[in-house]
Amino acid sequence: MPGFILRLFTLVLLAIAGPAAAEDFYRGKTLRLVVPAEVGGGYDSYGRTFAQYFRRHLPGEPLIVVQNMPGGGGLVGANWLFNVAPKDGLVIGLVQRGVPFYPYFGDKNALFVPTRFNWLGSFSAETGVTTVWHTAKARTMADAFKDTVVLGGGGPNDSETYPNLMNNTIGTKFRVVSGYKSNSGVMLAVERGEVEGMTGSWSSLKAERPAWLRDKLVRILVQIGRTRQPDLPDVPLVMDFVTSEEDRAMWNVVLSMAQAGRPVAAPPGIPAEHLTTLRAAFMATMRDPAFIHEMERVGREHSPETGDVLQQLLQDVAATPAATLTKLNSHLKRN
Repeated sequence: MPGFILRLFTLVLLAIAGPAAAEDFYRGKTLRLVVPAEVGGGYDSYGRTFAQYFRRHLPGEPLIVVQNMPGGGGLVGANWLFNVAPKDGLVIGLVQRGVPFYPYFGDKNALFVPTRFNWLGSFSAETGVTTVWHTAKARTMADAFKDTVVLGGGGPNDSETYPNLMNNTIGTKFRVVSGYKSNSGVMLAVERGEVEGMTGSWSSLKAERPAWLRDKLVRILVQIGRTRQPDLPDVPLVMDFVTSEEDRAMWNVVLSMAQAGRPVAAPPGIPAEHLTTLRAAFMATMRDPAFIHEMERVGREHSPETGDVLQQLLQDVAATPAATLTKLNSHLKRN
Protein backbone atom coordinates (compact mmCIF):
# COMPACT_ATOMS: atom_id res chain seq x y z
CA MET A 1 0.00 0.00 0.00
CA PRO A 2 2.73 2.54 0.86
CA GLY A 3 4.29 1.92 -2.59
CA PHE A 4 0.94 2.49 -4.30
CA ILE A 5 0.39 5.74 -2.39
CA LEU A 6 3.89 6.93 -3.30
CA ARG A 7 3.30 6.23 -7.01
CA LEU A 8 -0.07 7.97 -6.88
CA PHE A 9 1.47 10.97 -5.14
CA THR A 10 4.22 11.11 -7.79
CA LEU A 11 1.65 11.08 -10.62
CA VAL A 12 -0.29 13.91 -8.99
CA LEU A 13 2.89 15.98 -8.66
CA LEU A 14 3.76 15.35 -12.32
CA ALA A 15 0.27 16.38 -13.41
CA ILE A 16 0.57 19.62 -11.47
CA ALA A 17 4.12 20.35 -12.54
CA GLY A 18 3.67 19.31 -16.19
CA PRO A 19 2.21 22.53 -17.62
CA ALA A 20 4.62 24.71 -15.64
CA ALA A 21 7.60 22.60 -16.71
CA ALA A 22 6.47 22.71 -20.35
CA GLU A 23 6.09 26.49 -20.15
CA ASP A 24 9.56 26.81 -18.68
CA PHE A 25 10.96 24.63 -21.46
CA TYR A 26 9.30 26.32 -24.45
CA ARG A 27 9.35 29.96 -23.31
CA GLY A 28 11.95 31.94 -25.22
CA LYS A 29 12.79 28.98 -27.50
CA THR A 30 12.40 28.58 -31.26
CA LEU A 31 10.50 25.58 -32.61
CA ARG A 32 11.23 24.53 -36.19
CA LEU A 33 8.40 23.31 -38.43
CA VAL A 34 9.71 21.45 -41.49
CA VAL A 35 7.54 21.55 -44.63
CA PRO A 36 8.56 18.85 -47.16
CA ALA A 37 7.59 20.90 -50.22
CA GLU A 38 8.35 24.14 -51.99
CA VAL A 39 6.94 27.51 -50.99
CA GLY A 40 3.48 28.20 -52.36
CA GLY A 41 1.94 24.73 -52.48
CA GLY A 42 -0.70 23.06 -50.37
CA TYR A 43 1.65 21.69 -47.71
CA ASP A 44 3.37 25.06 -47.42
CA SER A 45 0.02 26.82 -47.00
CA TYR A 46 -1.10 24.39 -44.31
CA GLY A 47 2.24 24.65 -42.51
CA ARG A 48 2.46 28.44 -42.42
CA THR A 49 -1.15 28.87 -41.34
CA PHE A 50 -0.78 26.18 -38.69
CA ALA A 51 2.39 27.78 -37.29
CA GLN A 52 0.56 31.04 -36.54
CA TYR A 53 -2.03 29.33 -34.35
CA PHE A 54 0.00 26.41 -32.98
CA ARG A 55 2.35 28.68 -31.00
CA ARG A 56 -0.65 30.15 -29.15
CA HIS A 57 -1.45 26.71 -27.75
CA LEU A 58 2.09 25.79 -26.78
CA PRO A 59 3.02 26.67 -23.20
CA GLY A 60 5.36 29.65 -23.25
CA GLU A 61 4.39 30.50 -26.87
CA PRO A 62 7.77 29.84 -28.50
CA LEU A 63 8.69 31.40 -31.82
CA ILE A 64 7.95 29.02 -34.71
CA VAL A 65 10.11 29.08 -37.84
CA VAL A 66 8.93 27.30 -41.01
CA GLN A 67 11.69 25.57 -42.98
CA ASN A 68 10.89 24.29 -46.47
CA MET A 69 12.69 21.06 -47.33
CA PRO A 70 11.45 19.87 -50.75
CA GLY A 71 12.73 16.87 -52.67
CA GLY A 72 11.93 13.28 -53.52
CA GLY A 73 8.18 13.81 -53.36
CA GLY A 74 8.48 14.47 -49.62
CA LEU A 75 11.09 11.81 -48.83
CA VAL A 76 13.91 14.30 -48.21
CA GLY A 77 11.96 16.00 -45.43
CA ALA A 78 10.77 12.75 -43.83
CA ASN A 79 14.25 11.18 -43.88
CA TRP A 80 15.76 14.30 -42.30
CA LEU A 81 13.06 14.46 -39.63
CA PHE A 82 13.60 10.82 -38.67
CA ASN A 83 17.39 10.58 -38.87
CA VAL A 84 18.89 14.06 -38.46
CA ALA A 85 16.48 16.37 -36.65
CA PRO A 86 17.33 17.14 -33.02
CA LYS A 87 15.29 14.99 -30.64
CA ASP A 88 14.70 17.74 -28.11
CA GLY A 89 11.04 18.58 -28.74
CA LEU A 90 11.92 21.68 -30.76
CA VAL A 91 11.49 20.20 -34.26
CA ILE A 92 8.33 18.88 -35.88
CA GLY A 93 7.40 18.38 -39.50
CA LEU A 94 4.62 17.86 -41.96
CA VAL A 95 4.91 14.58 -43.84
CA GLN A 96 3.46 14.14 -47.31
CA ARG A 97 0.61 11.70 -46.89
CA GLY A 98 1.90 8.81 -49.00
CA VAL A 99 5.42 8.97 -47.62
CA PRO A 100 4.80 7.17 -44.26
CA PHE A 101 3.70 4.11 -46.22
CA TYR A 102 6.71 3.85 -48.57
CA PRO A 103 8.76 1.50 -46.33
CA TYR A 104 5.90 -1.00 -46.49
CA PHE A 105 6.29 -1.03 -50.27
CA GLY A 106 10.00 -1.78 -50.04
CA ASP A 107 11.12 1.71 -51.07
CA LYS A 108 14.83 1.76 -50.21
CA ASN A 109 14.89 5.56 -50.31
CA ALA A 110 12.55 5.71 -47.30
CA LEU A 111 15.06 5.65 -44.47
CA PHE A 112 12.69 5.46 -41.54
CA VAL A 113 10.31 3.21 -39.61
CA PRO A 114 6.81 4.73 -39.91
CA THR A 115 5.54 3.60 -36.51
CA ARG A 116 8.57 5.08 -34.73
CA PHE A 117 7.70 8.64 -35.68
CA ASN A 118 5.89 10.46 -32.89
CA TRP A 119 2.68 11.34 -34.70
CA LEU A 120 0.94 14.49 -33.43
CA GLY A 121 -2.11 14.23 -35.68
CA SER A 122 -3.38 15.22 -39.12
CA PHE A 123 -5.11 18.31 -40.45
CA SER A 124 -7.56 16.38 -42.57
CA ALA A 125 -8.30 13.33 -44.64
CA GLU A 126 -7.70 14.11 -48.30
CA THR A 127 -9.57 13.26 -51.48
CA GLY A 128 -7.58 13.13 -54.69
CA VAL A 129 -8.94 14.13 -58.08
CA THR A 130 -7.81 13.76 -61.66
CA THR A 131 -8.47 17.01 -63.47
CA VAL A 132 -8.17 17.87 -67.17
CA TRP A 133 -8.17 21.23 -68.94
CA HIS A 134 -11.36 22.20 -70.73
CA THR A 135 -9.71 21.79 -74.16
CA ALA A 136 -8.65 18.19 -73.47
CA LYS A 137 -10.28 15.47 -75.54
CA ALA A 138 -11.31 13.55 -72.43
CA ARG A 139 -14.64 14.71 -71.07
CA THR A 140 -15.45 11.92 -68.62
CA MET A 141 -13.64 9.04 -66.95
CA ALA A 142 -14.92 6.75 -69.70
CA ASP A 143 -12.71 8.60 -72.17
CA ALA A 144 -9.60 7.82 -70.10
CA PHE A 145 -10.13 4.14 -70.90
CA LYS A 146 -10.19 4.79 -74.65
CA ASP A 147 -7.56 7.44 -75.40
CA THR A 148 -4.29 8.60 -73.84
CA VAL A 149 -4.61 11.50 -71.38
CA VAL A 150 -1.34 13.34 -70.67
CA LEU A 151 -0.90 14.36 -67.02
CA GLY A 152 1.88 16.28 -65.30
CA GLY A 153 3.86 14.68 -62.47
CA GLY A 154 5.46 16.47 -59.55
CA GLY A 155 7.46 13.58 -58.09
CA PRO A 156 6.69 10.14 -56.61
CA ASN A 157 3.53 11.43 -54.93
CA ASP A 158 -0.21 11.47 -55.73
CA SER A 159 0.41 13.23 -59.04
CA GLU A 160 2.20 10.13 -60.34
CA THR A 161 1.28 7.18 -58.13
CA TYR A 162 -2.50 7.55 -58.46
CA PRO A 163 -2.51 7.61 -62.30
CA ASN A 164 -0.03 4.72 -62.44
CA LEU A 165 -2.16 2.63 -60.11
CA MET A 166 -5.29 3.38 -62.12
CA ASN A 167 -3.49 2.32 -65.31
CA ASN A 168 -2.30 -0.92 -63.72
CA THR A 169 -5.53 -1.93 -61.98
CA ILE A 170 -8.50 -0.57 -63.91
CA GLY A 171 -6.96 -0.07 -67.35
CA THR A 172 -6.94 3.70 -67.84
CA LYS A 173 -4.56 5.27 -70.38
CA PHE A 174 -3.01 8.07 -68.39
CA ARG A 175 0.50 9.06 -69.45
CA VAL A 176 2.45 10.91 -66.76
CA VAL A 177 5.08 13.45 -67.77
CA SER A 178 7.48 13.58 -64.82
CA GLY A 179 10.03 16.20 -63.95
CA TYR A 180 8.03 19.07 -62.46
CA LYS A 181 9.37 20.18 -59.10
CA SER A 182 6.00 20.45 -57.38
CA ASN A 183 2.28 20.19 -57.94
CA SER A 184 2.20 23.98 -58.20
CA GLY A 185 4.57 23.60 -61.14
CA VAL A 186 2.23 21.05 -62.68
CA MET A 187 -0.66 23.52 -62.39
CA LEU A 188 1.35 26.06 -64.36
CA ALA A 189 2.12 23.38 -66.96
CA VAL A 190 -1.60 22.68 -67.35
CA GLU A 191 -2.28 26.38 -67.88
CA ARG A 192 0.54 26.63 -70.45
CA GLY A 193 -0.79 23.63 -72.36
CA GLU A 194 2.27 21.47 -71.72
CA VAL A 195 0.06 18.71 -70.32
CA GLU A 196 -3.68 18.07 -70.42
CA GLY A 197 -4.25 17.70 -66.70
CA MET A 198 -3.05 16.51 -63.33
CA THR A 199 -3.91 14.41 -60.30
CA GLY A 200 -3.73 15.96 -56.85
CA SER A 201 -5.59 17.04 -53.77
CA TRP A 202 -9.12 18.35 -54.19
CA SER A 203 -8.59 20.80 -51.33
CA SER A 204 -5.41 22.16 -52.94
CA LEU A 205 -7.13 22.58 -56.28
CA LYS A 206 -9.96 24.55 -54.70
CA ALA A 207 -7.59 26.72 -52.68
CA GLU A 208 -4.88 27.34 -55.28
CA ARG A 209 -6.89 27.53 -58.49
CA PRO A 210 -10.47 28.62 -57.58
CA ALA A 211 -10.78 30.32 -60.98
CA TRP A 212 -10.38 26.94 -62.70
CA LEU A 213 -13.58 25.80 -61.05
CA ARG A 214 -15.43 29.11 -61.07
CA ASP A 215 -14.82 29.67 -64.79
CA LYS A 216 -15.24 25.99 -65.69
CA LEU A 217 -11.73 25.72 -67.11
CA VAL A 218 -11.32 22.12 -65.98
CA ARG A 219 -13.25 18.87 -65.78
CA ILE A 220 -12.98 16.44 -62.87
CA LEU A 221 -12.79 12.87 -64.19
CA VAL A 222 -12.56 10.84 -60.98
CA GLN A 223 -12.10 11.25 -57.24
CA ILE A 224 -9.84 9.09 -55.08
CA GLY A 225 -11.42 8.70 -51.66
CA ARG A 226 -13.71 6.42 -49.69
CA THR A 227 -16.78 8.60 -50.15
CA ARG A 228 -17.83 11.26 -52.63
CA GLN A 229 -17.11 14.84 -51.68
CA PRO A 230 -20.32 16.86 -51.13
CA ASP A 231 -19.28 19.32 -53.85
CA LEU A 232 -18.53 16.48 -56.31
CA PRO A 233 -21.76 14.46 -56.16
CA ASP A 234 -21.66 13.40 -59.82
CA VAL A 235 -17.97 12.56 -60.10
CA PRO A 236 -17.33 8.79 -59.80
CA LEU A 237 -15.08 7.25 -57.19
CA VAL A 238 -12.10 5.23 -58.39
CA MET A 239 -13.47 2.22 -56.47
CA ASP A 240 -16.49 2.26 -58.80
CA PHE A 241 -14.15 0.85 -61.47
CA VAL A 242 -12.25 -1.70 -59.37
CA THR A 243 -13.45 -5.25 -59.99
CA SER A 244 -11.01 -7.80 -58.52
CA GLU A 245 -10.57 -8.48 -54.82
CA GLU A 246 -6.81 -8.19 -55.06
CA ASP A 247 -7.06 -4.78 -56.72
CA ARG A 248 -9.60 -3.74 -54.10
CA ALA A 249 -7.17 -4.73 -51.33
CA MET A 250 -4.46 -2.60 -52.93
CA TRP A 251 -6.74 0.39 -53.28
CA ASN A 252 -7.81 0.03 -49.66
CA VAL A 253 -4.18 0.58 -48.65
CA VAL A 254 -3.98 3.65 -50.90
CA LEU A 255 -7.21 5.04 -49.48
CA SER A 256 -5.74 4.60 -45.99
CA MET A 257 -2.92 6.82 -47.21
CA ALA A 258 -5.48 9.39 -48.27
CA GLN A 259 -7.12 9.12 -44.85
CA ALA A 260 -3.78 10.01 -43.27
CA GLY A 261 -4.28 13.31 -45.05
CA ARG A 262 -1.66 15.87 -44.07
CA PRO A 263 0.03 14.43 -40.99
CA VAL A 264 2.43 16.11 -38.58
CA ALA A 265 5.13 14.26 -36.66
CA ALA A 266 7.99 14.75 -34.26
CA PRO A 267 11.19 12.71 -34.55
CA PRO A 268 11.55 9.45 -32.64
CA GLY A 269 13.16 9.62 -29.25
CA ILE A 270 11.92 12.99 -28.01
CA PRO A 271 11.15 13.19 -24.27
CA ALA A 272 7.71 11.82 -23.42
CA GLU A 273 6.66 15.01 -21.65
CA HIS A 274 7.39 17.08 -24.77
CA LEU A 275 5.40 14.67 -26.95
CA THR A 276 2.43 15.01 -24.59
CA THR A 277 2.68 18.79 -24.80
CA LEU A 278 2.99 18.84 -28.59
CA ARG A 279 0.05 16.48 -29.11
CA ALA A 280 -2.17 18.48 -26.77
CA ALA A 281 -1.22 21.73 -28.49
CA PHE A 282 -1.86 20.19 -31.92
CA MET A 283 -5.41 19.12 -31.07
CA ALA A 284 -6.08 22.42 -29.28
CA THR A 285 -5.09 24.18 -32.49
CA MET A 286 -7.41 21.96 -34.53
CA ARG A 287 -10.30 22.97 -32.23
CA ASP A 288 -9.40 26.67 -32.22
CA PRO A 289 -12.34 28.58 -33.79
CA ALA A 290 -9.94 31.14 -35.27
CA PHE A 291 -7.90 28.40 -36.95
CA ILE A 292 -11.03 26.70 -38.25
CA HIS A 293 -12.28 30.01 -39.64
CA GLU A 294 -8.94 30.57 -41.39
CA MET A 295 -9.05 27.10 -42.92
CA GLU A 296 -12.50 27.83 -44.26
CA ARG A 297 -11.44 31.25 -45.54
CA VAL A 298 -8.57 29.86 -47.61
CA GLY A 299 -10.56 26.83 -48.76
CA ARG A 300 -8.59 24.14 -46.94
CA GLU A 301 -10.12 20.89 -45.72
CA HIS A 302 -10.40 20.52 -41.96
CA SER A 303 -11.24 17.08 -40.56
CA PRO A 304 -8.47 16.40 -38.05
CA GLU A 305 -7.27 13.04 -36.77
CA THR A 306 -5.30 12.36 -33.58
CA GLY A 307 -1.81 10.93 -33.44
CA ASP A 308 -3.19 7.70 -31.99
CA VAL A 309 -5.42 7.22 -35.04
CA LEU A 310 -2.47 7.69 -37.39
CA GLN A 311 -0.44 5.20 -35.38
CA GLN A 312 -3.18 2.58 -35.69
CA LEU A 313 -3.62 3.30 -39.41
CA LEU A 314 0.05 2.56 -40.04
CA GLN A 315 -0.06 -0.59 -37.94
CA ASP A 316 -3.06 -1.84 -39.93
CA VAL A 317 -1.25 -1.29 -43.23
CA ALA A 318 1.82 -3.05 -41.83
CA ALA A 319 -0.41 -6.09 -41.29
CA THR A 320 -1.36 -6.25 -45.00
CA PRO A 321 0.01 -9.40 -46.70
CA ALA A 322 3.51 -8.76 -48.03
CA ALA A 323 2.60 -10.07 -51.48
CA THR A 324 -0.18 -7.49 -51.79
CA LEU A 325 2.14 -4.66 -50.75
CA THR A 326 4.84 -5.83 -53.15
CA LYS A 327 2.40 -5.89 -56.04
CA LEU A 328 0.98 -2.52 -55.02
CA ASN A 329 4.49 -1.05 -55.01
CA SER A 330 5.06 -2.20 -58.58
CA HIS A 331 1.69 -0.82 -59.66
CA LEU A 332 2.42 2.61 -58.20
CA LYS A 333 5.20 2.97 -60.75
CA ARG A 334 4.99 3.36 -64.48
CA ASN A 335 4.99 -0.02 -66.22
